[in-house]
Amino acid sequence: MKEYLKKADILGLAVIAAALIAYSTRSIWSIYQTIAVVVGGLLIVASIAVKFRDLRATMARRSSRFGINSATSVLLFVGVLGLLNFLGARHEARVDLTTESLHSLAEQSVAVATQVNADLRIKAFYPGGEYAPVRELIELYTDQNRRITFEFIDPDKQPEVAQQYSVTVYGDSNNPMTGGFRFGTLILEMGERTERIEKQSEPLREEDLTNAIMKIVKGEKKTIYFTEGHGEKNLEDTERTGYNMAKAQLERENYAVKTVNLVRESKVPEDATVLIMNGPTLAPFQNELDAIDTYLKAGGSVLIMLDPDPAPGLDEFLKKWSVEVGKNVVLDPTGLGRLLGMGPAAPLAGSYGSHKITERMREMTFYPMVRSITPAATPSDGVTVDKLVETNDRSWGETNLKGNQAQFDDGTDLKGPVSLAVSATKDLGEDKKVRLVVFGDSDFASNMYFSQAANGNLFMNTVTWLAQDESFISIRPKNPEDRRLTITESQGRVISYISVLLLPVSILIAGVSVWMKRRR
Repeated sequence: MKEYLKKADILGLAVIAAALIAYSTRSIWSIYQTIAVVVGGLLIVASIAVKFRDLRATMARRSSRFGINSATSVLLFVGVLGLLNFLGARHEARVDLTTESLHSLAEQSVAVATQVNADLRIKAFYPGGEYAPVRELIELYTDQNRRITFEFIDPDKQPEVAQQYSVTVYGDSNNPMTGGFRFGTLILEMGERTERIEKQSEPLREEDLTNAIMKIVKGEKKTIYFTEGHGEKNLEDTERTGYNMAKAQLERENYAVKTVNLVRESKVPEDATVLIMNGPTLAPFQNELDAIDTYLKAGGSVLIMLDPDPAPGLDEFLKKWSVEVGKNVVLDPTGLGRLLGMGPAAPLAGSYGSHKITERMREMTFYPMVRSITPAATPSDGVTVDKLVETNDRSWGETNLKGNQAQFDDGTDLKGPVSLAVSATKDLGEDKKVRLVVFGDSDFASNMYFSQAANGNLFMNTVTWLAQDESFISIRPKNPEDRRLTITESQGRVISYISVLLLPVSILIAGVSVWMKRRR
């Protein structure tokens, strides 16, 4: 009997383990499991009582004490790991070490998520239900705002729900260019507003979700008008000098984009939120400028982008709004323009004024062929003018550019730093305010340069401020940078030999040498 009791502890542990396993699978604790735990505990106590003398003798050995110390250290280490895991589950923290912050939301996405002031539900229809890459992206938004919730729906298992939302776009893609991925449809609902995202040819991107949330938060579209008839940049032109990319980005951010001929219309349309004149090559007629002036005085918002001579400067019109247009070309001899494959006539600017448009700007912007735009020495009554962008102090505004030779002439040229853009405001009372922004270049937002440096962000921030959507002014999401390692065939063989042969053999030799030394 005594010999059986010595082994009863093993039986006791097995009985307790069986009770715990039964509870973990059924999530029900019954009287039978309580009896099993009590019986198992009694068996363990009885076994220890019978073996007490043997255990005491064993504990007195040096090897036993060493084993107990080791086991205690292991248990403490496991306990610390468990505590850290528990704290991590309760207090999640993310560290994004990628160069482009690909696993963090851009400033614009964070700003948009925080603007959600009602329950926003996202229904993600994907084959097989949950899809990890999309779930991880959506969770970045839910971490910013608990009013954003989501659920995954398998259209094949719940066809009635898919039919209710007219979901037909979902499946698996094996595109040789982008690799394999699942595609599906996202339905966003907030109150009576609904937006949908259908992705088929490429995976879901942060920009897609941010723009959809922005549309549903903004609700009604605001209209942006571009003037035409005087050689302005063409919104439909997809070539280098066109403005198709700027138009597309405005539409993605829930703006309606239209054109207007002020000669034909004789006034700015009633539904205009912002009026933009982008790079006219011919001077507008006086009645057009009068229409713009009337629109501003009624509390309108205007963006004017002028190029250097021989393009018109609208000097007299802008003087009334305390803006002075320089008759020069801004040059930067520091060589920074060469970073973008350009020369001194494309100055880079990294100095921004204290203004809503530029307060979050961190990257540089550049301007191919730009003239100075500065506040007037004597401002008009009630008009406040702020500098938005300035070049470095080694640049200057060249007033007599001939050929490829130029030098700074004190008293004639404009000494740097040179202002390239300004904003002018005037409070009209009754919640009305004039908003005018003038740039000395229109090419910086053209198709060729829109996505380079921070040019596109600056243009969009300007329009957003003019449209009085200040809460959406931010830095927009970046597309992942394609970082590829190109190696030759011989380099590939060297890497293969090192990883497959050299490292394993080195570890084996080190282990054998240590074993032989201990044997000696």
